[in-house]
Amino acid sequence: MPEDITPRLVGQETVEGITEAWGEFDGRQFRDGSLRLVTRSADRATVRTVQASAQAPLFSADSLSVPLAELDECHYVTPTREGVAASRPDSVTYHSRSGAVAWSFRHFPWGEESLGSGACAETPDGQHLLAVVPGTPDSTGEYPGDRCVLLASETGKMIDEALLPSFSASYGLEAPFRQVSTFLLSAGQGQDSAYSWKVDIVEGRLHLTELASGTERVTAAEHDRVLVQDVGGSRLQVRSAVPGGTSRPESEVKPEELRAEQESYLTGDSGFVDASHVIVAVGEEWWSEETEHFLLDAAGLTVRHRIRYPFPDGPDPKALGDGTWITVNGDDVYRWRIAQ
Repeated sequence: MPEDITPRLVGQETVEGITEAWGEFDGRQFRDGSLRLVTRSADRATVRTVQASAQAPLFSADSLSVPLAELDECHYVTPTREGVAASRPDSVTYHSRSGAVAWSFRHFPWGEESLGSGACAETPDGQHLLAVVPGTPDSTGEYPGDRCVLLASETGKMIDEALLPSFSASYGLEAPFRQVSTFLLSAGQGQDSAYSWKVDIVEGRLHLTELASGTERVTAAEHDRVLVQDVGGSRLQVRSAVPGGTSRPESEVKPEELRAEQESYLTGDSGFVDASHVIVAVGEEWWSEETEHFLLDAAGLTVRHRIRYPFPDGPDPKALGDGTWITVNGDDVYRWRIAQ
């Protein structure tokens, strides 16, 4: 068994509704390199930003609380320079801080019985909004895939679009790097099919590079490396980028290598704690609420430590890439780092 370590607690805050938000596609999202937590209460969406510095308080002072009509119909809410944007069943809407709709981009609706749901994110310069919407069916009711669209943040006018091979999928968007219009787009189709792309926005045009497909998805990126996790939780790989935009497997780990005496699966989103460490959650099922967390060597994915928290922790951590990670238990949010 790996050596047990107790991490150092560096921040703690109580956030009502965080447990429900933690499992949603928009509940925890990187924007311009910072983690944003989005919670909902009645008709109001609140966005909190985890501080860049691992010092108290946990969140920066510029939290955002926006009233949104029919908030329960919003698939995805994300912060913008002017307020928030929301992916809805039949549109993408852009709202001021008062909740007023600045513009609406209408699209063919997600089907009532479909598991599909869109996502959106604004570029760091505030000029464009990236969104995923359904394709438009033909006369037979079929369409080849959903659409990734680039909209002008000021007007909602479509500037560019790209057809995706996924359809009726559930989408997520991450912007893990600061001041760079590069996004990680993920698509989940049920419990055993997924896609992941790198999306670059250059001079108002979309450039998509497929990073993973089939039964794999990208869960984190760090400079020229990505973590690719099996959607069923059976393995994790570190892949390095190579010329041409593709990736090459560098190392791999299976969950039974971490808990040899128990049937085990990776859960949540494995992530880079820093350039040297990867954090993973392992449970008896890939959807387990009770898990153990492990720190792995980021190069070879060999296990370094099993984490033993001083009090109950949540099911899966979110790595921040700066040497710290976040866990949630009940209404409490905790920030941890490896004890020095």
